[in-house]
Formats: sequence, structure tokens, C-alpha cells
Amino acid sequence: METIIFTPPLYKQRYQLVLELVEKYKARKVADLGCAECTLLSRLKSCSCIEVLIGVDTDLEMLKENMYRLSPLPCEYLQPRPSMLTVMLYHGSATVKDSRMLDCDFISCVELIEHLDAPELERFPEVVFGYMNPAVIVITTPNSDFNPLFPGLMRFRHWDHRFEWSRAEFQSWSLNIGNKYGYRVEFTGVGKGPPGTEQLGFCTQISIFLRELSKTIQTEAQNSDTLYKLVCEIVYPSLKDKKILQDLVLNEVIYAAECERRHLINSRGDNEHEAENCSQNEGKSLETEDGKPTKLSFKPKISERLKVCRIGNKLHIPLINLFSIPKVQQLSGSLQQLQEILQTTDRVMLSACGASVLYPAYDDNNDDQLMESHY
Repeated sequence: METIIFTPPLYKQRYQLVLELVEKYKARKVADLGCAECTLLSRLKSCSCIEVLIGVDTDLEMLKENMYRLSPLPCEYLQPRPSMLTVMLYHGSATVKDSRMLDCDFISCVELIEHLDAPELERFPEVVFGYMNPAVIVITTPNSDFNPLFPGLMRFRHWDHRFEWSRAEFQSWSLNIGNKYGYRVEFTGVGKGPPGTEQLGFCTQISIFLRELSKTIQTEAQNSDTLYKLVCEIVYPSLKDKKILQDLVLNEVIYAAECERRHLINSRGDNEHEAENCSQNEGKSLETEDGKPTKLSFKPKISERLKVCRIGNKLHIPLINLFSIPKVQQLSGSLQQLQEILQTTDRVMLSACGASVLYPAYDDNNDDQLMESHY
């Protein structure tokens, strides 16, 4: 019999199904029990709906060796998530209660239950369904009906498997748990066999449990122990972090200002004429009060751009010009909020009335001579 090859690989099909379900139910706090090499977690962290992502496994060394998979990539600092994300890895067991798991929305157990000894398997439903009691639980396990298609397989697919259930056994176990704890069960699978073997089902069988009753209130929660040991906690950069948001806005503003400076270096203008325009820009944009910056008092059209001018050694770049840049507009939200962000930093300077950014007309190289030659 020829070896069966799954495309995509079977583990990727399992992970993809979990990811699609997380996105379908917009789960906020997700836990993967038996996370092993953290492969599924590394995929789930891309889900925008997730704010808390938890991995639990009994193998401490494996967690330490693979936790690097969950570190933010450089691009995730350049383009932070719109929402918060905290990833936590715990050394613990799916058959042990820990109060930090009580408010999970979604729990996945991918190829886990077949590794549990009989006493652990007996405790598993009470802990996961009765105690943790999330809205959605996904459990995958090998389908023993499919095993005859694997050449040379003596008993189980892995040396650490305690059992491998048929579809009838798995469905009976799943339905009993669903009835006991108030879950509706849907059955599916991944990994189709060759044509003509459809009667054997999928290689991996899957139960999707959807909670029908209200979440169980755990009276023991306040006094319960936190028995899991935290291995690592990673907080991802997010636009919800005001400091990160401010830095991104400032970077965009400074880049745009530098582009304006470079443009003026290569163009000719009239200094007096530009100074006059600059004064008009300031008066048009803001109402001033005792020479102090005030909030923007008008709602300009985004398409309206005012002239950039130079007074002395400073370029006056109207805020409306900067706000017309899509990325700046997206990050700051409004012209007034852009002004407020720029007022709280010393990386850029605003004009007295706050209508323009003041940017050096030349740098420490020879740009000052170039600028003087053009004006």
C-alpha cells in the first residue's frame, strides 16, 4: 500500500480549522491546552480578535525551547496591532484547575486527549468543561477507523498514545460530555483518504463544543490556587498604547516634514512672499488667545492644502497638510488630536498658535548654503 500524503500537511489542516473557528466566533481570550512546540499559538497570534493568548503544557523544557516563536517580529513594531495582545505560556496540566483560565472564550485541545492516562482522562471533562467552561471547545484526536490505510502500523500512530478511538467511540464520549455540561456538539474532521475510502472517515476526527447554557459561576474561584507556573509573558506593541501611538504619529510627521524640506531645497521661491503666505496660513487655521496654542476651531477639507513657507531658519508646515497624509489621518483620528499629540512631545515644535509644525530649513551639513542660494 502506498504511503498517504496529505496536502497541506495534516497538522496544518488541524491548525487552520482552529484558526478559522477562533475568527468565526471572535474569541477574545484563547487557550491552547497541550501547546507543545507553540506552533498553533504562533499562528493564532495573528488573529486580530484575540487579546489574551494562553499556552499550557506539561513539558517545561519544550516550552522554554519554543517560546521564541511567540516573540513579536520587527514588522509588528513598525505596524502595531490595533488592539492589545498578551501571550502567556504556563507549565501545567489540562487536568488541573487554575483560576486564570476561568474567563477563556475559546479552548483548543489538538491531539491531546489520546496522551492522557485513564485517571487524567476522567478528570479532563470536569476541569475543561465544568470549571473552565468556555463558550467554544475544540478537541481533535486520531480516528482509528482510518488506521488500516497506514502501511506497517502495528497499533497506535505514536508511541505515547494511550488509546486511539473509532468514530463511534469518540462521538459517544463527546455527546455524553456535551449533555452533562450543556454543550451542543458538532463533528467534523481533516485529512481525507484516497478515493474509495470515504467510509473510513477523516484521518483526524474533531468535536466542536458550543456552550448552550449560561457560563457556570465558580464559587470556588476566589479561593482556588494558581497552580500553573508562568514560563513567559509577552505584551505585543499596540496602538492602544499611547506612547507607541504617539511615536508612530511623530515618525510619520517628521518624515513628511523632511520630505518638504528636501523639496524646497531643490526649488526656488521668494522669501518675503512665503512669509506673507505663512502669516495668512496661521490666521486662517486657528484662533489665537494671548499667543498661546489653542485647539483647532474649524473643520477644513482634507483636500485643502496650504503653502509651506520659510521664515528665518524654520519651515512652517501647516497641520492640515500633515493631516491629509492617509497614515497620519488614520493614526491620529482628527486634526485636533494630531495637534494634541504634537503638543505633548519635544521631538517637534509647533508655531505659537499651534497651526503649523516648525521644522529646520537646513541640517548640520551644507543644506543651509543650498537653501540660501534658492531664496
